[in-house]
Amino acid sequence: MKKITYTELFSAMLVFELGSAILFVLGISAKQDAWIAMIIATIAAFPLVYMYVTLFKKYDANLPQILEGVFGKIVGKALSAIYAIYFLYIAARVTRDFDELNISTIYRQTPISAISIAILIVVLYYLMFDISVTIKSAHMVLPVFVFLAAIQFLGIFTINGISVKKLFPVFGNGFMPVIKAAFPHILTFPFGELITFMMIFPEIHLKKDLNKYCMALVAATGLWLTINTVEILSALGVAETARANFPFYQLVLSMKFGSFRNLDPFYAVEIVIGGVIKITVFAYAAIKTIQSIFNLKEYKFLLIPVGTIIYALSILIADSYPLHILIGLKLTTVYIHVPLQIIIPLIVLILSFIKKPQKQQ
Repeated sequence: MKKITYTELFSAMLVFELGSAILFVLGISAKQDAWIAMIIATIAAFPLVYMYVTLFKKYDANLPQILEGVFGKIVGKALSAIYAIYFLYIAARVTRDFDELNISTIYRQTPISAISIAILIVVLYYLMFDISVTIKSAHMVLPVFVFLAAIQFLGIFTINGISVKKLFPVFGNGFMPVIKAAFPHILTFPFGELITFMMIFPEIHLKKDLNKYCMALVAATGLWLTINTVEILSALGVAETARANFPFYQLVLSMKFGSFRNLDPFYAVEIVIGGVIKITVFAYAAIKTIQSIFNLKEYKFLLIPVGTIIYALSILIADSYPLHILIGLKLTTVYIHVPLQIIIPLIVLILSFIKKPQKQQ
């Protein structure tokens, strides 16, 4: 494993967090108050991510090893198997997100299976190397993300009808829709997905200042997505944002700098790169979890089976895009994310103060 710096880890986590989240206006159920829901969820994400880092530092081990240390071998391995399935499932969901984006925008005549295969070939190539390659790649592309975000900020002022008045009235539908949008939906997606990095922290041997960088990461993610939400709502309005399959891409299509209007290929590349990194991290977490369950010395022989499973799930996960979104943003967040991202880690944390932790060797 090549040496990883905190800056590189921060970059990788930020690209991972933005990944598919930037495609949507999270919390659109709160309508023009979606940006407030994002801020509230960001505040709640600080203790959530702090819990993940605390568990790692307390046990100095990955997630399956922590689960076995707390619940015993049988229950621990059973829970680890559930997390392995979870990581594979979310990797497939993210793959499907980018399949749908590509066939609805650039590659309209391309079969969805071909897009899945193309994405997963790149993911499997990354997985042939250690995770440091993915982390360093994310660090290299983050400046491009920042540059395109700056262009986006300038570009929204070229859109006809842009107005901050579209963000008003604040709390026009009351406070509860904002709370319901923030919890658990935005809290679990994208912030709760950082539980995946509990499979990566032990690999990169960064521990001393990990809390500080993870808290900075939460703040940066929240700020980025809040600004993105404000820009989209100000430009497109609530009705158009709620109607669009990919509001972010719709915003990019609306921008123009004189005669130069075709900015969407640049942002499409940005989005796909972020998606590949996010899928790679989830797939890596699944593979390392399987390796830990069965005490395997090598995991590369799992690449093809894991890639095949992700591919099959990405195709079979839903019959249509609306159903895919309904399952992902309504059902998955409540019935899958909440137990695995919040409830089980919280139980583990409570038990860790009762039961003396034994660090894994």
